[in-house]
Amino acid sequence: MEVKETFAKRIRELREDNGYGVRELADKMGISHSSISQYENLQRTPDIETAKKFADFFRVSGDYLLGLSDKRR
Repeated sequence: MEVKETFAKRIRELREDNGYGVRELADKMGISHSSISQYENLQRTPDIETAKKFADFFRVSGDYLLGLSDKRR
């Protein structure tokens, strides 16, 4: 699986595991809901700052989001 696919899969899983809809997560993170949807559907790749924002918000490592580790922390 490519890095982009892993990132998309993991942010969707984290969002769903935490009970957030796309719009709710967007409001909490200060990111547009369309951007989150595009990340999850492989239509857009986040920049480094946005990827860090996801890692910080969900309290996971960047390595986990990128598929370099299967450990969330």
